[in-house]
This record gives sequence, structure tokens and C-alpha cells, in this order.
Amino acid sequence: MLRAVFDSSALITCCQAATSGKPVIEHILAVCTVMIPIAVQNEVLVMSHQYADARLASDLMTAESIRVKEVTLPLDNILDHYKLGAGEKEAIALYLGKSDQFDFLVTDDRLAYVVSNRCTIPTSLFLDLLIEMVERGLMAVDLAQEIAETVQLRYAAGFVHHTLKMLEGGDRKCLA
Repeated sequence: MLRAVFDSSALITCCQAATSGKPVIEHILAVCTVMIPIAVQNEVLVMSHQYADARLASDLMTAESIRVKEVTLPLDNILDHYKLGAGEKEAIALYLGKSDQFDFLVTDDRLAYVVSNRCTIPTSLFLDLLIEMVERGLMAVDLAQEIAETVQLRYAAGFVHHTLKMLEGGDRKCLA
């Protein structure tokens, strides 16, 4: 079982898309413990009265399938200088505060990806998490491919195409 901190962008992607008869987040939760900070909870649930994906996320948080943790950031912390959103800052801080408890920080926010890498956090785009799950034998290749195709509208075409090539050939360094 993988253990990951998700930020808002990655969590919304998983809750919006469905494949093989269920939401993508349910496929992820079958093989991954997902933890989020309160700021991500607030960002995702702000429109729960209007959006089905936010209601799904709310239900999963209430059932504690998605675990929510409080994060306290010091005033004028270094992350404030990057102009990250509250969810991204708290996700990075949550990982840093409990790094021994997690395998990855999962984000689809480019700035959060860069900043977390600067903090030496093992950071994964959601599509790369699918590859990691396949490599570890936690998810079947065909399901990972189906999920990548299902969420493709959230990504630039190159990301999904490259992900599918990596899943097909098992080579992260493929260029063809």
C-alpha cells in the first residue's frame, strides 16, 4: 500500500473522473492511503453543494477513507514567498512534517511540483502515480491506461501520451 499526500488539483482529478464503473479515487484508495491537509479539504469542499466530485470527496473524508490532518505553518514561512495556494503550501508542509509516513506528495500544480522538489520531497504528478502503482504491482496496466485516458482532459496532450507509452513499454525514459 502506498502512502501519499494529495493536493487539491490531484484530488479533484481523481474525484471528477470515473472508469470501470467507479470513480477513479476509489481505484486509488484501494492501493493507496491518501492524506490531505485542512486547506485542501476546504478548497475541494467549497462547492460541494454544486459539484458531484466535491460531494464524493466530502463523503470519503467523512468516512475517513481520505484522512484529513491539521497543519500549522509558521508566520512568514518560506512557502509564502512562492505564491503557492493554501492547499499546496499545507500539502508540502504536511509531507515535510511527517516525511517518514509518506511515499509521495501528489500534485498536478507545476509550481508546487517545483517547490516540493526543491524541498527534496519525492513528488509525483497524478499520472506518474499511476505508473508507480503499476511498477509496484498495485494496479493492472490496463486499469492505469484506462484511468490515464479518462483524465486526459485535465492535462496537456503530451502528458497523457507519454504516460500511455510508459505504461505500454514499462520504460520511463522512452522517447518513441
